[in-house]
Amino acid sequence: MNEFRTLLDRFWVTRREDRELYFALKRAQPDYRRLVNEALGWNLIVNESVVKLEKVPPRAMPWMGIQSFQEPMDYCLLCALLLFLADLDDGAPFLLSSLTKALGTFLAEIKPVDWTQFLHRKALVRVLQCAQETGLVVAYDGNSAGFSGDQNQEVLYENTGLSRHFPVHFGRDTLQCRSIEDFEALSGEGDNTERRRHRVYQQLALSPGVYCSPENQSDYEYVKNQRRAIGASLDEALDGELQIHRNGAFFLLSEGERCGMVYPGTRALSDAALLLCAQLRDQILSGVYRRREDDTVVLSRREFRYEIEGCRAKWGNGWGPQIRAMSLDRLVQELTAYMAGWMLLEELEEDIVLCPAVGKLVGHYPPSYHNELHGEDEDGPLEDE
Repeated sequence: MNEFRTLLDRFWVTRREDRELYFALKRAQPDYRRLVNEALGWNLIVNESVVKLEKVPPRAMPWMGIQSFQEPMDYCLLCALLLFLADLDDGAPFLLSSLTKALGTFLAEIKPVDWTQFLHRKALVRVLQCAQETGLVVAYDGNSAGFSGDQNQEVLYENTGLSRHFPVHFGRDTLQCRSIEDFEALSGEGDNTERRRHRVYQQLALSPGVYCSPENQSDYEYVKNQRRAIGASLDEALDGELQIHRNGAFFLLSEGERCGMVYPGTRALSDAALLLCAQLRDQILSGVYRRREDDTVVLSRREFRYEIEGCRAKWGNGWGPQIRAMSLDRLVQELTAYMAGWMLLEELEEDIVLCPAVGKLVGHYPPSYHNELHGEDEDGPLEDE
């Protein structure tokens, strides 16, 4: 079901940018619409301009944000840009100077902007580049990147008309929502059985897995009881295998298959995480760290830092040049954030909680490897388990 995988992998497919794929997705709707509506509970938008699958997650995760955005200001500017575009006709031209003036007005009482400040101009550049990549606007004359260095930079844009399809359609009044949890509650409204089915399928399609925990117990039991149906549906749609364990359920793509961001990936941080997980599993099995009843393990931040330091001393010469050049503090920060994003650990104020997947997703260098220093563009060969 390649069409479904395409929609899962992309924000949307527009007729303007990819006409052939756009019509292929429209023709194939009967093949994936039932999975989308009944199992996942997502909206499928199909019109004369775009095909879009609104992939609302059951629980928001840090990695689900726009990767190029760096500050809350970026998101405020994006929302203001959508308001600006909503007032324009499809195909209407506009200048960067008129946009900046309007953004200042929209955000005056929410997040005031000052275009004399470099950081504010740089934030708008990130938003405009995202808008161009997504297809919200087209730049006909000029380059938005120059605005970061010169607030008088002028660019001529065209409104494509796609902005009206950008926001998620919750089908409910969102004016009272004040937090992420409020929006998560909106997407979870409805019959308990139906809501659980949607939540489980969404979690397995978008995230590494479903853990067995007090708050997720009913979801985990549902996966266990419906493993055949869930496994068959996801295998047909994504080509992979549903694996059930005592402490969680994981959907793993088949060898060589890719869909969106995957773990392990090609980044050197992915190799470092696999090697660290293998080391942590050995330490746990040898009794250095104690497993709790739910198979999680609590380490102090000092202990976690010590394990990363030991892993780098043993295997670090096989990592890429960028990660080798990091200070230990920076490496700890990067690895912690990366592993948290893949549900391998959770951060507490003073401690690190290792999730059960740490013992499942591990990797080793071949026995012939002796921590030799590799070339500037070469990473050591890694064998996954």
